[in-house]
Amino acid sequence: MARRRQHALLLLSAIVASLVAGSSAGVYHIVGAGKGWRMPPNRTYYDEWTRTRQISIGDKLMFLYRSGVHNIVEVPTRALFDACSMRNITSRYQNGPTIIELTEPGERFYFCGVGEHCEVGQKLAINVLLVAPPQPDTQSSAAEVARRGAGLLGLAAACLALVPALLMLA
Repeated sequence: MARRRQHALLLLSAIVASLVAGSSAGVYHIVGAGKGWRMPPNRTYYDEWTRTRQISIGDKLMFLYRSGVHNIVEVPTRALFDACSMRNITSRYQNGPTIIELTEPGERFYFCGVGEHCEVGQKLAINVLLVAPPQPDTQSSAAEVARRGAGLLGLAAACLALVPALLMLA
């Protein structure tokens, strides 16, 4: 039980630190929303998650997963991604949770390199936009500040909601 509390406290500390460090720029996207980064219920789960997002430079992807159970592998091409190929890996992340800041526009390809996780759909392809698309109410700087603040508040609430699930996994 003490170990579970340590894991939850570590997760919350990482989340709070990332919110404080990067609260002024970009949007945090919790990959997989409430499910986090795990084997999906179907092969299209992460594709469907991506379709509902506009991701641009300065945004951050937050992968919530347990170290040793999942990881994140980044590859440079769609062909390697489609094949779940471990050849020519761009980056590998082993320690969850992982936050990746998106600093360049273009396509990015991620998958879990553990076992057959990628083959069953634990993979994410995104297109990072050069500039975030305008929001309907972005003419007012106050509206923009409120939008970013609401996003951070939503992220904090979502992370807190995930703590019981993470405690169950520990």
